[in-house]
Amino acid sequence: MTMKRILSVSLAAAALAACAPTPKAPPAATTAARPAPPPAAPPPAPADAFRKSPPPPGPEVVFVPPRIEEAKLANGIRVLVVERHELPIVAVEVTTVRGADQAEPGVGAFAGAMLTQGTKTRNALAFSDALGKLGANYTSWVNFDGGGVQGQSVTPRFGEMLTLLGDAYMSPAFDRTEIERERSRRITQLAEMNDRPSSLLSIAQGMTLYPEGHAYSAPLLGTEAALKKITQGALAKFHAAQFRPELTTIAMAGNITKADAVKEAERVFGAWKGPVGAPPAPPTAELPPTPPALAAGEPRVVVVDRPGLTQSTVVVTMPGVPRSTKDYDALLVMNTLLGGQFSSRLNLNLREKHAYTYGARSSFDMRHGPGPFSAGGAIVRENTGPAVREILAEIDRMRREPVTIEELADAKANLIRQLPARFETAGATASTIASLAIYGLPLDEFATRPARIQRITPVDVQRVAQQYLVPEQLRVVLVGDAGAIGEQLSALQLGPITVQKAPGVTSGDAADKLGKGAAAPEAAKPAAPAAAQGAKPATAAPAQAVKPAAAAPAQAAKPAAAAPAQGATKPAAPAQPKAPSPATNKP
Repeated sequence: MTMKRILSVSLAAAALAACAPTPKAPPAATTAARPAPPPAAPPPAPADAFRKSPPPPGPEVVFVPPRIEEAKLANGIRVLVVERHELPIVAVEVTTVRGADQAEPGVGAFAGAMLTQGTKTRNALAFSDALGKLGANYTSWVNFDGGGVQGQSVTPRFGEMLTLLGDAYMSPAFDRTEIERERSRRITQLAEMNDRPSSLLSIAQGMTLYPEGHAYSAPLLGTEAALKKITQGALAKFHAAQFRPELTTIAMAGNITKADAVKEAERVFGAWKGPVGAPPAPPTAELPPTPPALAAGEPRVVVVDRPGLTQSTVVVTMPGVPRSTKDYDALLVMNTLLGGQFSSRLNLNLREKHAYTYGARSSFDMRHGPGPFSAGGAIVRENTGPAVREILAEIDRMRREPVTIEELADAKANLIRQLPARFETAGATASTIASLAIYGLPLDEFATRPARIQRITPVDVQRVAQQYLVPEQLRVVLVGDAGAIGEQLSALQLGPITVQKAPGVTSGDAADKLGKGAAAPEAAKPAAPAAAQGAKPATAAPAQAVKPAAAAPAQAAKPAAAAPAQGATKPAAPAQPKAPSPATNKP
């Protein structure tokens, strides 16, 4: 019986299998290839006229300066306003017209940094959080010529931001804990700067040009010894003396009317009277004096020795002129021709002709007092001496030969075309108009500048070159490997060479490597940056008098270095040291 069941199941399974559909075989692969697409037609050759004729230039952009409106509060505060309603943004700069040149080294810049590190009503964290919730940008600073607070916010939050910035400007706490934190940060920064040739050069340049005790002899940041001595009392004293209603200007730019600007200024600053019982500040501050002239036979070459450097950071320098000079426009044009633009004589000579550097520049750092004139750059070590010779030769040529009409026209056009960038943003505009107050300039300074520049003649350029670039007063200051460049410098026959050991250098007597005529090495100078951390960052267009990459404490912005020209053989040396951030947008 069991066998019958098994046989029945097997037969049933076989029957079902026979009824299942037979799977189809896959189709055979097609062997015939698809026809190739027809070849694309070649692009039409451009017409010869297109190849040979560049497109014509667009129309010349005419500089139209903004309208600056002015008001004055009852307590003497000056209010400057530029209305710009394209965007819902307002920028403000509250500044005093006194700067760090009115105090001991390092005090002013330290006080400037402390303005936003807590007030008498808010500690540092509460102050930062309050401005952070508004989405505002802000900073504080003091440079050689002025200082204050700066901020930018959207229009609906501007009043809140101004309240906070006013608190910082009028009532900083100078909390002891925050002072020690800032002191530690600055001393650490000084140590870091010892590895930067541009910073070492800044120190050496100031100490070379200005006697000890002069406001410009020490760097804006100060020295380690100076920073260790700064007290809460010194900071409070500086603030009380230099931050006064009669010395204050509030510059506003952006989406705000003059009426609203004055109303906000009155609300925040109107009741401020300054220190109780203090007499009004004198209308003009005591200005740093012109340093004594270089006497015949005094050393004219100073080397800060950094063994192993593959390039020398060089500046040919002398005391310059204050911003108040009547020859400002002619000097601006003359410096542009000498070293203030890419096509300047210095750059075409040292970079394009000789390939000594990636960029050479010159400038007059015009402060309230006579800041330094500088000409130089970062030079490949093996050509240090020849580069210095060429810099001196170009200065001499500027004195001897009248500039060509073509050169002059190019420099004038360059200067005028830079002007719109000073008002490109609300922040740039506020900074620019605030600088007019710092340097005591008229409100139409920029409106009249194009016409004034156009009136400069080749005779004017040669006259100011002869008057302000005095060969006997020029000195050479550089940071480099004294042993490697000694013979090159001696061959210039500029007289005795003074050698300073850079901080941290433990090598032997570098004066021995320089050969005959070298002066004894001086004690190492403390390194410091050219611009203090408390200095205000740039907020506007580059200043027209451009600082060389390694000049003295820079307050005008350096333009970006251009790429090496095609076909030119450039030295295999590191790029130039980065210039420090400018401390102000000089007018």
